[in-house]
Order: sequence, then C-alpha cells, then structure tokens
Amino acid sequence: MTCLFRPIDRCRSCLLAGLLALLVSAGCALAQAPAAPTAPLPLTQQQFDQLVDQLSRAVAERLKAPEATAAKPAPAKAEPAPTPAASSSSAEPPADRPMMAIANEEPMSEMFVEVLGRSDDVLAEFPALVEQSARIPTILGPELNGGRDPNRFLLLLALCVAAALGTEMALRAALRPVRRYLASRVEGAASIWALSALISLDIVVLFGLWLVTHGFVIGLFSGTEPQARFGFLVLTSVFYWRLYLLIFRIALRPRLPQARLADVDDAGALKIYRWASLVIAVAITLADIRRILEGMHSSPLVVACAMLVNTLLLTTLLIVTVVAIREPVAKWLHGLSQGGKPGPVVATVARFWLVVAIPIFLALGMARVYGALTSAEEVHQAILVSMNVLIGLIVIESFMDKVCRLMHEEGGHATSRRELAIEALMRCIRIAILLGALTLLFRIWAVRGVGMMDMERYNALASAAFPAGAILLGAYCAWQAVEYFTSVHASKGGIPMPGQEIEGDENLGAPASRMSTLMPLLRVTLTLAIIIMAVLTVLSQLGVDIMPLIAGASIVGLAISFGSQTLVKDIVSGVFYLVDDAFRVGEYIDCGKAKGTVEGFTLRSLKLRHQNGMIHTIPFGQLGQVTNFSRDWSTMKFNLRFTRDTDIEKLRKTVKKIGLEMLEDPDFKDDFLMPLKMQGVADITDNALVVRFKFTVKPARPTVIQREAVKRMIRILPEQGIEFANNLVPVQALAGPGSGGTEQAAAVIARNKIANDLAAQAAAEASATG
Repeated sequence: MTCLFRPIDRCRSCLLAGLLALLVSAGCALAQAPAAPTAPLPLTQQQFDQLVDQLSRAVAERLKAPEATAAKPAPAKAEPAPTPAASSSSAEPPADRPMMAIANEEPMSEMFVEVLGRSDDVLAEFPALVEQSARIPTILGPELNGGRDPNRFLLLLALCVAAALGTEMALRAALRPVRRYLASRVEGAASIWALSALISLDIVVLFGLWLVTHGFVIGLFSGTEPQARFGFLVLTSVFYWRLYLLIFRIALRPRLPQARLADVDDAGALKIYRWASLVIAVAITLADIRRILEGMHSSPLVVACAMLVNTLLLTTLLIVTVVAIREPVAKWLHGLSQGGKPGPVVATVARFWLVVAIPIFLALGMARVYGALTSAEEVHQAILVSMNVLIGLIVIESFMDKVCRLMHEEGGHATSRRELAIEALMRCIRIAILLGALTLLFRIWAVRGVGMMDMERYNALASAAFPAGAILLGAYCAWQAVEYFTSVHASKGGIPMPGQEIEGDENLGAPASRMSTLMPLLRVTLTLAIIIMAVLTVLSQLGVDIMPLIAGASIVGLAISFGSQTLVKDIVSGVFYLVDDAFRVGEYIDCGKAKGTVEGFTLRSLKLRHQNGMIHTIPFGQLGQVTNFSRDWSTMKFNLRFTRDTDIEKLRKTVKKIGLEMLEDPDFKDDFLMPLKMQGVADITDNALVVRFKFTVKPARPTVIQREAVKRMIRILPEQGIEFANNLVPVQALAGPGSGGTEQAAAVIARNKIANDLAAQAAAEASATG
C-alpha cells in the first residue's frame, strides 16, 4: 500500500540509510573478490564523487519503484510476475519458510530498506486501526447473527464466565481441608510427595474449569456466526488465563505459606501473584483483539499496526511490573541456593536481576516488532516459547530448592542415604531439564525465529550433537552416583561431620572402616576415569580421530613416569599400603618418623594429627614400618601404688566391683570387651606395693576410659579403707656419740630415694598413657 503521508525527512533518512547499507554491501563484495595479479590504482576524488552519485540515484530509484508500481493500474488479463526491483515491501513470504531464511538470501542492504519502507506503511495504517477497532462491536449485531440480540448475548456470555470462575472457586473451597492437611505434611524428604499432591489438586481444579468452559462452548457457542466465535474466544481466553496463572499459584501459594516454593513472605507472594495475573490478562486480551481483526478480514498492514501497538503496551506493562515487584523477586531469586548459603552467581543475579530483565524484555519487544513488520509468525512463537521456558525453569528450580531447604532444616545437613539420594537425583534432573530447555530454545530461534538454518541442516546438526549431549549427561549422572556412593560410605567413619564441635577426645568418633578410608582415592580415580571416557567418546562422536590423542597421552605418561620416579614411588607405595589395610582414617599410628591420628591422605602423602595439634605430612615412599594402635581392640595396663599393709584380696574384689559398675554405665558399656580387673602385684618397694590393673576395650577411646577408671578408684578405694602409698621413706636414727653424721647420710639417702621413685612413677605413667 502506498504511503500518502510519508514525511520528506523520513524519505531522506531512508535514502541515507540505504546508501550506507549499499556502500557496506559493495565493500563486502569487493573484499570477497579474487585478488588481481597487480594492485589496482586508487580512485581519484572525481571518480569517488561519481560513484557516490550513482549509488544515490540507484537508491532513490529503488525507493520510488514501489510507489510507481502501486500507482500503475493492473492489467485485466493477468498480473505479471513481480521482479525483484519492483516488488512491494509488503510482499508476504511463503508460508512454509521462515522470513529470516528468505531475508538471508537477499543482501542486507535490501532487507534493511524493505523493513524501513514497511514500517512507514504500517504506521500509516494507525487511523485505519482505530476505525477497525471501533467496528468490533458491530460484528455482534443482529444482522450478522441471525437476529440474536447482542445485549442478551453479552449477558449470557458474562454468566458463562462467572459460572466457570465460580466452579473453580467452589472446587478450591471443597478441597481446602485436604490442601491444608497436605501443607502441614510439607517437611523433610516427605515434602516431595506432599508438594506433588498439592500440584495434582491444582490440576484437578483446572480440569474442572476446562470441563465447564468446554461444555459451554459445545452447548452454546458451537456455531460459525460472529457471536458464537466471539463467545468461543472469550471462554478459551479465560481458561488460558487461569492455566498460565496456575504456574504462579504453584510457586507462590498466597494462602499456603508452608507449601510456598518461593522464599518470600506473604505480602511479597501476593504482590507478585497479582501483577502476574494482570500481565497475563492484558497479554491475552491484546492477542484476542488481533485475532478479532484478522477475523474481520482486515488488511495485513492494519493487523501489523495492531501488533506494534500491542507490543508497545505490553512491553511498557512488563517494565512497570518488574519495577514494582523488584524486591520480592530479588528475595525469591536469592533463596535459590539448594537449601544452603547462596553462591556468588545466585547472589549477583538476585541483586541485579532488574538490570538483566529490562534489556531482555526490550529485546523481545524489538523481535516482536520485527516479526510484525515482516509478517513472520515464527518470531511470535519463539517469544512465547522462550517466556514459557524461562518461567518453567524458575518454578522447577524453586521446587527443588524447597525440598532441599526443608531437608536441611530438618537434619541440619543431609546425612541419611535417602536424603543424599534425593539431592543427587534432583541435580541430575536439573541438568537434564536445562539441556532440554536449551535445545528447545536453540531450535525455535535458529530454525523458526532467526532462520539461521533450515530444518534439514538442524536435523544434521542435531544428529551429531544429541548423542554427544546424551553422553555428557550420562557422565554427569555417573559422577553424581560416584559422589553419592562415596559420601554414604565416608559418613560411616570416625571423621567428624561438618558443623560438629570437637572438645577433647570424648567427641572423637570411631576409626573409619576400610571402605570409607578408600573412598577419597576411589572418588578421585573414578572421577578422572569418567572425565577421560566422556571426553574421548564425545570427540569420537563428533568425528574426531582419538587414536593420536591416546598415543600422545601414552608417550606423555611414559615420560612423566621416567622423570618423576619419586612421585611414582609415593603413589605405588600408597596403593599397596591401602591394599594391605595398614591404617584407616581416624586410627592412631606410629611410623617411626612421627605418630598421630590419620586425618586423611592423597595419592602421594599421608596426614597425621599429633595429640598436641600438629599435622605431619609424610609421603608414602618415606613411611616405612607402621604400628597401628587402633585396630580391632586395645588393652590398657597401668600401675598404682598402695601401702605395704594393703589387703590384696579386698583390693581385688573392690576393683572388680568398679569394673562391673562401668560395664553397666550406658556411656561405656558398648566400648568394653573385657572389664577392669586387677592383674596382680607388679613390684614391692621400700614403702609401697605396686599393683597392675588392666582392661580391654574397643580402640575408639581407651585413654578416656582409663581416666574414668582411675577417677572412680581414687574415689571408692579410700572409702573401703585402702590407702594409696606416699613417697615418704622411714629412716631409723641410731643414738649415741657421732650419730650426727649418720643422720645426715640417712637424710641424703631418703631424698635420693624419693627423687628416683618420683621419676620412675612419672615415666611409667607417661608410657601407659602414650
């Protein structure tokens, strides 16, 4: 259609833009031409001016060609086939090919000029759009609908809409007790089933709404007259409005905070829900107006103008909406942290999401404008699919985050097998959904939206990329299985879990099992194997020859083995130590160079924690002989000194009674293998009887049990009349002349005896507790 009100300045701007585009195209063509044997001479100023004048005249003639063609009367016989130079800018592309695919076959300058020319034509149809919109009520008149009164029709339609929405409200009211019960069951790992049941109830309510609207459509609006089609459009729009709003209801739960997926308060959830309801209703209404115009057989330019106006209104509403709900949405995104502290990426997105959302909406609006100007319906479909995928990803991520958050709140951290399995499964599902979403978006934009390739090229690309993606997904799932397996077995050992406080030896766990000790090495080995196998398989699937890579890796490995013999020795020695089960994590060992508790190890070294807090890192190749003090059982022997007149039999019975009391103590009964008992007299000194005691316990905390036994003996034995010996030595002084020297000698002997006894007792206690 010829634009009768085109401004002169607009034509000049189009002329300059077309000139620049043609200059760029000419430059690209010259750049792609084959090089001449000799370098061409540079253009003179006069030649350059002539070239610019010719290009300007060519662009001016091209801009005038559509107007001249439209003004020329068409012949009555047959319309001649349009030529590329004389075709109108409003020509429609074939229905089976994307507009961008056709545009890619034309020079960029011609496509740019055509789009600008069509934008002028579309904007010039705004008065016609207003006129066509004013004629919408006339299609409901009795002339086109068999004499039916439009007022009665609108009243009937309003009653049908009210009945459909009332049915939805009635179903929700009837299911409210069940919903509250399920919301109260949302806790821990069982929250998956409770949340799934709530979603099922929402689907049941929506199904009831569909039955009512479908029944009204079949019974009352099944004809072909305009009123029937209008009623069908309104009832269908009401259903889709509630359908899209169901996604936000599942995520926000304005009246069920226990089952709310989004980590926001009640006010924030209600605010997001209301704005989402408004945006969805406006978007569906604007789309219905465009469909009505198409049903009225309006010209394509009027429909395109309506789409431009709709895009402007909808984009403005979206920007206003995101500004209004920026704070609750930021809290929602900040809570997507899988039950823990949000990472730096999540925190950054939550903080600056508004800066990202507004350009995205503007870009989608520009894509919709381009689709309206080029009559490319694929762009609208791509935009709709992209928005649906984005909303779906956020809701699914919120569901998984809700489950993880509830499990962490219940137990502090996921330690049970079921919780670890659920987290691993959700991570695999998340990656699978993300890959599927990216594949769908790439297909809809590359094939339909932008038109970078046709379906045949996409199928060829997908046939090679799909197996590679499936291999990577399988490798990720295998890695998650390895992480789950190693985490379950590693948690059975005596290593304190994260967040557990340690105070002294009392809170130290039992030594780890052999399987849990091997878990770190097994995790690293299997992870490397999965990565190598996945990379080689993907490269082979993509057509890369992997045999040179394998040969090169073998040569590099051989060179490393010769150049790092010490490293190879450490690794091989560590493997044999672990195969021999010489030590486990949590056990107390002595390797000659150092002694301490095994805290962990790598492929080449071992870490020992001394009782004073120091950490010894010893390569396996230097470990040597290993003495393990924590394997299977531990027998503790210690000596105590009693007075010379102690009743040995009474001491034995009293100590046996103390040992039986410790066997009944719930804090120690599980540790004992043999109770505390007196072994016998170990030595007789000048002033004491040295008696030896012993007991056998599990090697988890023998020194703790020894201290408890000695504490009870010190408290109970004096009550039974059994006294501990002291370090005093009786000295008999001889009376008579010259006895002073004898007394001094006896005093010196007594002091030396006391010092020797104290040193011997300290050495014995140190060896016993060590």
